[in-house]
Amino acid sequence: MKTSDMVSRTQITAAGNTLAPALSILRKLGYTVTRETSNERLYVAENSISVFRADDPLTLLGLVKIYEIRGIEWQPNDEEVNSLLLLESDLGS
Repeated sequence: MKTSDMVSRTQITAAGNTLAPALSILRKLGYTVTRETSNERLYVAENSISVFRADDPLTLLGLVKIYEIRGIEWQPNDEEVNSLLLLESDLGS
């Protein structure tokens, strides 16, 4: 067996121990992160041009990355929605 075959892939699962790194990354990306006390107590990340809201820092970071990669055209197209629905339907099988 080659050494390269023995190297394992990195595995990270969304859990409590990923929230602090997500918050730290958001701040390093230049976002101010606060808690919104009205309604659902959402986390808010904002800079001079954008505001993002989510239930937790990890989801907040995901929103920021979606926007960084896709910009104002972040909404899904029909093919992307269909791919998600197919994946979801596989879970019900």
